[in-house]
Amino acid sequence: MIKSLRTKKLFNLKTKIVNVLMTSGKKNTGEKILLKFAKKLQKSNAKRFKKVVQLAIINTTPTFKLNEQVVKKGKRKAVRNTPSFIISDSLRIMTSLKSIKHSVSKSKNAKYFYENLVNEIIMSSNLKGPSVDKKTELQKRILANKRYLSNFRW
Repeated sequence: MIKSLRTKKLFNLKTKIVNVLMTSGKKNTGEKILLKFAKKLQKSNAKRFKKVVQLAIINTTPTFKLNEQVVKKGKRKAVRNTPSFIISDSLRIMTSLKSIKHSVSKSKNAKYFYENLVNEIIMSSNLKGPSVDKKTELQKRILANKRYLSNFRW
């Protein structure tokens, strides 16, 4: 369970991870991957499983996201990126889990998906890895263009 700072809601971490790992609507697949992942992570790391996963989620949680808009000018189409804050904690957790899953699916280091997931979680809990790099690069890119944040309505 993860406690939200602003509201006193509790987020069930297991259901969120299963929902992200689920393929084509089959929750059973997500639960199997989570079980194999948990066993492998517990064997390879001395720390508690839940603490490592929470630390990895915290390290990959973004503050901003980019919204893409397609703007038509005559026959030409242009894509305009506008940054926005991710306000709710549950949305931040889901975006961090999705970025971890995306970086795991791109890497082809190990034979199985759950082994790559273990490696990514351990690296992101130590502030390394592609998902953390992606988050910091996005934050730098958005903060470099502060002119977009002046139009943000608080």
